[in-house]
Amino acid sequence: MSKKLSYLIIISIFTSLLLVACGSSQPATTSQNGPDTDGDGIPDSAESLLGTDPNNPDSDGDNQNDLADQNPVMAENPIHETSTTVAITISGLQVENNTDIDGADVADHLEFKVANTTKNGLTNFDIYYTITDQTTGVVQGYYRTLPNFTVKAGEVKTIHFDNTNQPDHYSVNPNNAFYKDVNPLTLEVTLHVPGYAPNTASVNKDAAGAEGGGE
Repeated sequence: MSKKLSYLIIISIFTSLLLVACGSSQPATTSQNGPDTDGDGIPDSAESLLGTDPNNPDSDGDNQNDLADQNPVMAENPIHETSTTVAITISGLQVENNTDIDGADVADHLEFKVANTTKNGLTNFDIYYTITDQTTGVVQGYYRTLPNFTVKAGEVKTIHFDNTNQPDHYSVNPNNAFYKDVNPLTLEVTLHVPGYAPNTASVNKDAAGAEGGGE
């Protein structure tokens, strides 16, 4: 029996007993194992062990609650675009040894530049990205929309995934392979705007403790 299945069985039994005792049909947000911040039925302490996001009941963005999802950190790519018209390009894909606008070191995270090659402003972006362990071949896949991210005609903007809550910075699962896996990784990013061809790029992340720059 897998570790995830064992945890889910324990969690389901405990949740059912708790609901019966309380006489309520609503999911509990706390348990004897601690808080359940996102209310998905999985305590935060178990989310860390399972690799799921304690702040998002749908860690991989596939519209399934993590408790019910057989693989809550592997969404299939839902981007199916027929247009071949190019509107965006990705460059400067970076996952480690990042710096801020002042050149100061910041924590490792996914970031890249997005250039709008059209004469119109672009919005309603969505993204699908995978994290592949180069040693084991295990893959995680995440999909999400990017509200409020806009790129004016001819503009180049940088987008970040780092949980800092700054403009053009978007949240990520803090328990995903990028942060937890010590092996070398490959991240592949597909960025999309409706009505235009998706743009895909990839970058490698060194094994933990082996990245260049000594960070």
